[in-house]
This record gives sequence, structure tokens and C-alpha cells, in this order.
Amino acid sequence: MWPMRLKRICLAFCVLAMTGLLFALLTLLASRNSSSIRLPTSLNFVGEESSASQKKQHPENLLHEEKDSDGARVRILCWVMTQPQNYNSKARAVNATWAPRCDGYFFFSSDTGNTKPTGLPLVSMKLVEDRDKLWDKTQAAFMYIYEHYLNDYDFFLKADDDSYIIVDNLRYFLRNTKATEPVFAGRRFRPYTKNGYMSGGGSYVLSRAAVKALVEKAFKKENNFCRKHGGAEDVNMGNCLENVGVSILDSIDEKGRERFHPFDAASHIDYANWPKDFWLWKYNYHPIKVGLDCCSSTAISFHYIRPVDMLTLHYFIYQLRAYGVSADSVRHGANGCRWRAIPV
Repeated sequence: MWPMRLKRICLAFCVLAMTGLLFALLTLLASRNSSSIRLPTSLNFVGEESSASQKKQHPENLLHEEKDSDGARVRILCWVMTQPQNYNSKARAVNATWAPRCDGYFFFSSDTGNTKPTGLPLVSMKLVEDRDKLWDKTQAAFMYIYEHYLNDYDFFLKADDDSYIIVDNLRYFLRNTKATEPVFAGRRFRPYTKNGYMSGGGSYVLSRAAVKALVEKAFKKENNFCRKHGGAEDVNMGNCLENVGVSILDSIDEKGRERFHPFDAASHIDYANWPKDFWLWKYNYHPIKVGLDCCSSTAISFHYIRPVDMLTLHYFIYQLRAYGVSADSVRHGANGCRWRAIPV
């Protein structure tokens, strides 16, 4: 009897010891500096010429497809602004997550003369990588789109390589908008232009007619519709589009919540605790909502997303499911609770 009890005690002690060791190991891994995190080398990539086959690797593409008012699928080309030093980190994460959900996509970068990264659909030109050159880079990208892809797609999204885009929600947002309407949309800011402009970090989208007007009436003409060099990329774009007759397509939802976001989700949720003199309070075109009302349930973009967080977002959006929880219970709260500010 006693030997059997002793065996059970020893077994229990071993289980507790192993549990403690596992917990310590997990804690150690979680506490590692984020700079040491690397994307897994087993991620598969394909080149620009086989981007269609990459889409087939994503079973989520079999879900409901949004169509425009004419019943056709909304075709979106996404171009991502990047630079050589980000090819194996930020650009790689975008390529592994949301970009293949676009109908077509490419990364736009400067040409360093080095070997191009394998599997990254890359368009590069001889440009200087500098923040003051972002506008020159943006003009070159839209000129490239105009010359090669204008009639192949309906809408054209510009995003940074640290942005995460929920492409399905973008397609849903654009479902009732015609590509022949000269419009653009994004996170609408107030200053510097008559009707406002779209945050560059929050991403923005132009219709086919808007890109056509931008290039033919401004980029290809010797006029003062557009600033030619330097300045803030997003402000310049807003002024250009306003001058060539492109209208703003407001992107807030029916509850006044934003769809495009210049920061990560946590920052927007916690925005009530941000300083009242922070620039976004003054720049935002619409009144800022905080807490869980900060962001639409059909949000489209988030910015300043690290590569590992991009993979995490992709998991939460497209793979994780809460068993037995309906969309209605998520919207209204299964127990009737509402968000309340937490004192910090």
C-alpha cells in the first residue's frame, strides 16, 4: 500500500516539476526583445508572374466575393511602398499575409543594383530612398500603374510595408462604387486642402477614373495642379486629386466609426488616454471615437504593424474562430456589457 502511495507522490511531483519548467520556458520566450523575432524561414513565396497561384494557397478566398453594383467582382490592385532594407522583414510579412488577397499586387522600391529578393513581386526604379522623396516615389508608382495595369483593375490601393489591410472589407466598402467614378478614399484629415486629404500611413484607394485623371491631367501636364518634387506625400496627393476633379469617398461606417487607421488597433482603442494636444485630435476630419467604438467592424487598414504582429493579426482575422459565438453576440455583447474606460 505504501509503495503505491509513494509512487503516486513521486509521479505528482514530476508532473508539477515539468509544468513549472514549461511555464518558465514560455515566460522566457515571451520576454525576449522584439528585435530578436524573425519570420519563420519555411514561409513560401512566389514571384509576380505566379501571384494567381499564390492566391489559390489561401482557402479563405473561397469565401463570399463582394461584387459591385453591376454584379461584377470588385478588382483591386494593391501596391506596397517598400525599400531594400525591408525586403526580408516587413515586405516578406506583407507577402505572406494580406497581399495575396488582392486581385493583383506588387512592391515598389528603389533599384540598388543588388539581386532582387526571391519570391517578392517587385517593381524597382532608380530612386533615392528618403522620406522627402516619398512623393516622387508615389508619382512613379502611379505612372507605372497607368502604363501597365489601368484597365485590368477597378481600384488601386496604396499601402506602406508596415500596414495590414483587410482586403475583404475594402472590397465590401467599394461594392457600390463604380470604377468610372473619379473618387478616392482613406482616413480623412482636415488641414492643408479645401476638402481634406487621406492619411498616407492609413493607406488610401483610388478608382480607375481617379488614377486616369491624376496622370493625364496632372503628372503628364506642365501645370501647377501637382507639386513635382518634395513635400508630404499624402498632402500632395490630396491637393493633386482635388485639382483634377477627383471627389472624396467618405469611409466612415453607418455608426460614424473609422475604417482606415494611421496607427495600430491598440493605439486607437486607447486613444482617450493620449495627450489632448496630440496632432490627430486636430487633424481628423470626423470626431474621434475612443474605446471599442474607435474602429468599424468592417475596418480596412492599420498602420505601424511589426512583421510578427502582422502574422498574429492574420491569424486572428482569418483562422481563429470562437466556437458558438455569432456575429450578432459580438456586436451587442453576449451579456449586455458595454465598453468602459479603464483608469490607468
